Amino acid sequence: MKRPIIGVFINNGVIRKLNNQNYNLTSYFRLEMLANESIKAGTTLYFFSALDVNLKNSTIRGTYFNEYEGIWKKKKFPLPDILYDRSGGFLKSQRRKVKSIRRKFSKLGIKKVNSQGHFNKWRTYEVLKKVPELQPHLPQTKRCKDLIDLRSFMKNKEKIYIKGINGSRGRKIIRLKKNKDGSFELKYFINQLVVKHVQSLDDVYKFLRTFFKGKQFIIQQAIPLMSINNRLVDFRAEVQRNKSGDLEVVGVSVRFGMQNSPITIHSKAYSFGEFFDKFFNYSVDEIIRKRNNVDSFLKKVYENVEANFGSFGEIGIDFGMDDQGGLWFIECNAKSAKVSLHKAYDEETVKKAFLNPLEYGKFIYQNN
Repeated sequence: MKRPIIGVFINNGVIRKLNNQNYNLTSYFRLEMLANESIKAGTTLYFFSALDVNLKNSTIRGTYFNEYEGIWKKKKFPLPDILYDRSGGFLKSQRRKVKSIRRKFSKLGIKKVNSQGHFNKWRTYEVLKKVPELQPHLPQTKRCKDLIDLRSFMKNKEKIYIKGINGSRGRKIIRLKKNKDGSFELKYFINQLVVKHVQSLDDVYKFLRTFFKGKQFIIQQAIPLMSINNRLVDFRAEVQRNKSGDLEVVGVSVRFGMQNSPITIHSKAYSFGEFFDKFFNYSVDEIIRKRNNVDSFLKKVYENVEANFGSFGEIGIDFGMDDQGGLWFIECNAKSAKVSLHKAYDEETVKKAFLNPLEYGKFIYQNN
């Protein structure tokens, strides 16, 4: 068995579908690609859920891809040398075990590709705000504690964004817009675009308390994102550490939202170069200069996140660009699904994005 052994922590529903050889699984291609790239990296890779772990015996019933038979199989493995945590959204009945697994792994000194599994939006904002070079790239943001905060922040603003502190995939993002008659429009995405109209900020706040289930949320200045044909445009960068531990910006995907949608989820995507060639007719040199500027910004964000939250093998960084080319930080993602990268880039670039975390895992194992 090749070392290091890398265990990929995922949800039990995905494990079950893999073992049923369900090739219609949405994330199937990513899991198979990860398995294939582990061969190139020279590591042993298996996938597991909370139900597969036997802490008493220090073993895991791991699911692995048998390249010779072309099917997924299950067998007993030792605990991993490196944890690649891709899990989330656990059933309540599993949460206690998930916590005990993570606690045990930490106690045993099992290294992680990423030091944490998600980013608190408010804490991340507070960290980046302390960096002078990044301050101009941060939209005004405030933690909303009550109606007074909301009323004060909304003053002299036509629209703002409201976000759950720990939300992801656009599930806890609302655009609030003040109408000319003093009423308000809320737009958000839950499987489809939802538009809600209320008469006052009191009504808005009551709705927010219900929507976020009493949990904390932040209010944020609306970023002046560029828009093409009434479709918002933003960017997802896959920033990773490679086999030498060096930072690489593997790809920067440009995402188009649905028409009139407040976010760019379920969007069409272009590679960075293709976008500026197709829509702005930039020369090769202009694209290179712009990309170099973006890469510097991304690395500055990454390094300051690491300085405060621990080391990371990969971070998906979302950012916007205004009509003057100014860059605006949106958020960090510790578990990027690489969907936009897959839509926008060639196969070799996508493979690289799956290879890097494994080779970085090997790097931290060898330099333990």
